[in-house]
Amino acid sequence: MNFLLPIAVLFGILVVCLVLGLPMAFTMASSAVVAAYIFLGPGTLAFVVTQTYGIMCMLPIVALPLFVFMASALEKAGIAEALYAAMHQWMGPLRGGLAMATVLICTIIAAMSGVVAAGVVTMGLVALPIMLKRGYNKTIAIGPILAGGALGTLIPPSVSFIIYGLLTKTSVGRLFAGGLIPGLILSFLYVSYIGIRCYFNPSLGPTVPKEERVSLRKKITLSRGLILPILLILAVLGSIFGGIASPTESAAVGAAGALVCAAINRRLSWQMVKEACYATIMVSTMVMWIVFGANCFTSVFVQLGGQSLAREFVLGLGVSPIVIVAMMMLSYFILGCVVDELTMMLLTIPVYLPILINLGYDPVWFGILFIVNMQIAYLTPPFGYSLFYMKGVAPPGVTIIDIYRSILPFIGLQWIGLFLVMFYPQLALWLPEIVFGLR
Repeated sequence: MNFLLPIAVLFGILVVCLVLGLPMAFTMASSAVVAAYIFLGPGTLAFVVTQTYGIMCMLPIVALPLFVFMASALEKAGIAEALYAAMHQWMGPLRGGLAMATVLICTIIAAMSGVVAAGVVTMGLVALPIMLKRGYNKTIAIGPILAGGALGTLIPPSVSFIIYGLLTKTSVGRLFAGGLIPGLILSFLYVSYIGIRCYFNPSLGPTVPKEERVSLRKKITLSRGLILPILLILAVLGSIFGGIASPTESAAVGAAGALVCAAINRRLSWQMVKEACYATIMVSTMVMWIVFGANCFTSVFVQLGGQSLAREFVLGLGVSPIVIVAMMMLSYFILGCVVDELTMMLLTIPVYLPILINLGYDPVWFGILFIVNMQIAYLTPPFGYSLFYMKGVAPPGVTIIDIYRSILPFIGLQWIGLFLVMFYPQLALWLPEIVFGLR
């Protein structure tokens, strides 16, 4: 009971600052500093500083701006257009083929960029107008872009995994390996759903007219657009899984590879590099300030006994461990409707993770569950980021109601993927064990 007042004051200051609209980084840091000064004394502030400095000195943090730069450079390199030109001809003759091709391209973009916005924005500009022009139903045209783009947070090299690894001191390489199979399963579920639905209702996704189809030789020629993405993915992920490079070193390989792709596509220029660097600085500094603020908050939360209080409460419920995990996932689903991914991660992981480790669960497995749930958050109104990305690039005839309707089936598929990983942990742990060995 002695812990309750300090914890209540800590979170009370946090809530007040959030309501006032103060920046998240300074909200978390200031609430931690005030609570520490009141309940632990001025000497505790030195501990907060040393903890933050420790985060700054962690080597994996270097991977964050490098992967963000890779995503920014690839966005301007014309890779997506070449990919879609090839997939358009290979899968266009199938019912719903363009929508299925969009999911596959989003999967490839996710494996090259590691961020959600890259897939949603790029394919929203490239694929959506073409599908609507071909007579595709809006739900089948929009939903695959949103769901496929959200794979960027799960399929390596995911920036979200880097932040989770920093917060939990979990191997980023193991997280990358753990996210690969669940990401491919979700991609398969999306493609299967589109194919089945369009098979029974062809009007949802008409085939490309025969007069617009090209010869096999032309298709093979167009497939050259797949070479650069595949080589870049192999260079980044292959160097990690092959033990050649660490995630940080592979991020440098990816950044250099993105510039090479831009040069081959004749898109490389000083202006392009400057814009990519500017975007990298904006995103990376924002994330790092939030991480520093969250680290201050977490340090004080632990010092005040918050972890012990939460652990005793949860373990005292007397329910099955998997029920506790399910309750955590439900809380993420609710929070995802109103709070962004990074805020959820920084507020809940320090509380949830020690409880799960005490119950014997692997932090890599929980990290995969968390990120799958964050995919749902990206698509869940009213706060889902992907919905705003899509509205920003969609043609004038697409309303926000159209976007909301399109995502409902795919949210259901994401829940299926979440339950599969929850009840079959080896889907997330098998590849890390094969690549990196047992713990």
